[in-house]
Formats: sequence, structure tokens, C-alpha cells
Amino acid sequence: MAESLSEDDVLEAIARHIGRPGQGPQLRRTGADITRLPMLDLRVVRSVETRTTRPETRPGRYDISGLPTYEGKLRDHPVEPPRNPARRRRVELVLSGSVRTVDCGCDEGRQPCSRCRAKGKLGCDIGPPCPACKGVEPCTWCDGTGERRKGRATPGPAREKSPSGRTTCLKCRRPRTACPQCRGRGTEQCRSCDDTGFRVCPVCTGERSTQHAPCEGTGLMTRWTAGSVGHAPERSAARLPDPAPPLRVRRQAGRSGAWERATLTSAGEPLPDALDPAHVKVAASALEPRPGEVARRVDIGWLPLMSVAVPDDPDHVFYVFPGSGGLEVLPIWSRRRSLRVAAVVAGVVVLLLLVAALGLM
Repeated sequence: MAESLSEDDVLEAIARHIGRPGQGPQLRRTGADITRLPMLDLRVVRSVETRTTRPETRPGRYDISGLPTYEGKLRDHPVEPPRNPARRRRVELVLSGSVRTVDCGCDEGRQPCSRCRAKGKLGCDIGPPCPACKGVEPCTWCDGTGERRKGRATPGPAREKSPSGRTTCLKCRRPRTACPQCRGRGTEQCRSCDDTGFRVCPVCTGERSTQHAPCEGTGLMTRWTAGSVGHAPERSAARLPDPAPPLRVRRQAGRSGAWERATLTSAGEPLPDALDPAHVKVAASALEPRPGEVARRVDIGWLPLMSVAVPDDPDHVFYVFPGSGGLEVLPIWSRRRSLRVAAVVAGVVVLLLLVAALGLM
């Protein structure tokens, strides 16, 4: 408590620290300047609630019997706040009487295949040119078309006696006119379509339709009105005094200070009586309820702290606070000493620069 840290005890602790035990009253008479800087560490975690409703749809006869239901308006439905405000959670509910199963509107769970446009087959690319005839003259009679080549004269006896190795054309069925390797096709045989020019659609496998994805082939949809209640943690903090003591003081006080602590779990719970009066207003403002707040946890820590300037030692400011073994005294350089040291360092730097400049001349 702030009252437990008396100025007499603080001055005596400083006197012992500087090797003058029993001279605490003398430090007061010489004009010791004492400033109270009580420290406050306040951390708040609130559980803030949000509520939303939305239409939900699932394929087939979807079972939602395991979800809790609510009646009327979602805002009026009671939902237990989380026991731990730092925990994030979501509660899913179903509006009572809103569940219904309806026809999907598709063709009994099927839809026309979009890949082949409900034809069941796809056009197949022509195979590579025949390595023997290069596709130039696969058949001397029809050129691989199956019909007599236009503008071609009726073959004479010399034409009928084709070079050896020619075979019957698969296209026009004329003997001794086709390349023996491709047999008049002009290309290698296509393994996908066997030279028919078409292959089975890989998506519908020739059935011309596929399963309707939205209803997963059931032809039915389950619809209902869903309610969602979410709890999300929101954190805030307040630390005093402001401006804060030097970093070294804050660290030392955090490690070894005899902090008093309390935990509050409701908005109406009063602040600890031991809290320093300088902190009551700040803490009360930080603990104002927030919109949507349904639960909270407040961790409060406070520690009395004094800073003392002693005329006999102008180079230091002494910070004193209760520790586990009694009052702790932490001397910190005063502003006067810090400025003097800074000036000395600056002078040394200037001197070094001058020496360097003279050395280059």
C-alpha cells in the first residue's frame, strides 16, 4: 500500500545505502526532495459478443438435429458467456421450425455434361504423319480421302502396275495403291479413337450427364436459418505513472518489487481499497463496460515507488520501493550527471576529430 512506504523509512534506507546509517533525518534537514511515483499495472481481457443470422443450405437430407435451437429473435436467446474471457469460441444454433428439405431442381441429381455438351464424346486430334509416306501420298488413288482424286486421269496400265509393296487402301478399298505402313490413312493410327475421329468423354464416360454437384446427386437440398453467437477476446492495458520511471527502474521493480495484486471478474466488482488514490480514476475509466461485453478478467498490480534527490549527492536520483527483503534502493544518474557525461563524450569526439585532421595535414 502507498501508506506503508513512509518518507522516514525511505530516507533511512537511502542513508544506509550511501554508508550513513541512522542519518535519515539529517537527509531531510539538508533538503531531500521526495516525489511519490506509485506504479500501476492494469491488464484487462474482455469477452465481446456478436450475434448474426444467415440462411444455410446443405446437399441431400442433412442432419442438424445435434445443433441447439432458438425461438424468435436471436438477440433474445440466452447464451452462457465463456468461463475464460481470453478464449475465442462460436456457438451455432438453428431457428426452430426453419428446417426444410426441398427439391434441388436438377434432373434427379444429374446435369448435362459441360465437357462434351451432353454428346458423350469429344473430337480427337489426327495422329502424327506416317513415317513411311510422310502423309504426302498415302494412296495413289484417293490421297487418303476415300474418294477418287479430283482431276486425276483414269490410270493407264503403267499406273495400275504400282511399285511393289503397295497394299489395299482402307479408305477407298482399291488394291495396290496405299502405303503399306499407314494403308492409306496418311497418319499413324490414333490409339484414343482408332481413327474414328472421336473419343469417349473422360468426364461423363459417355453417359452425357454428370452428378449435380450442389445436391451431390441426391436431387434434394436441406435449408434452414442459422444463428451464430461469437465470443472474441479484446485486450487493453494501463500503466502508470506517466511519464514512466527509467527503464532500469521498471525492470528492477518488475523483477524484485513486492507488488500487491488483485483479480476482478465482473464489471460491478469494486476496485481494491489498497489502490493508490492517484490510480483510482484511471483504473475506473479503463474498466468502463464496452458494447457487447459479456465477461471480463482484470489483473491489477500496484507498487509504491519514491524518487529522492539528495543535495549531498547531486549526481544520482534514488528510487526506493518495497522488495521481498525490505526496501530496495536503486540509484540512477541524475539529469545533471547525464548532461555532464554527454558533454565529456562530445568533447572527446571533437578532440579525436581534430587530431585526425591534423594527422592528415
